[in-house]
Amino acid sequence: MSEQIQQLVETALHNLKGINDAETVIGKPIQTPDGTVVIPICRASLGFVTGGTEFSSSVSSVLPFGGGIGGGMSLTPVAFLIIGPSGVQTVSLESPKDIYSRIIDLSPQLLEKLKNLLDR
Repeated sequence: MSEQIQQLVETALHNLKGINDAETVIGKPIQTPDGTVVIPICRASLGFVTGGTEFSSSVSSVLPFGGGIGGGMSLTPVAFLIIGPSGVQTVSLESPKDIYSRIIDLSPQLLEKLKNLLDR
């Protein structure tokens, strides 16, 4: 890889580290007046491409360089984590793909109901 392309890639990766951090996926907590805390959770998709070429030149021994770099990021909200007086609850914004996903989503409520039945 030529030095110029390597420099392009290193610069882009350095700048992308600041964009895609934990606060991008797990949002800042939102405090409601009743004391409930709502935390948004997102799915981050990141795309990145770079390329370059050196052209031949009969005038100079140093080859002219042409290069470019591009990237994009998409954030999709997928759920909210709600922490309140009644406990912790996950509210999914996506419909489950199968029955197993639905069981996993409902497991906290199922465990709470089982615990209440056993405590009687």
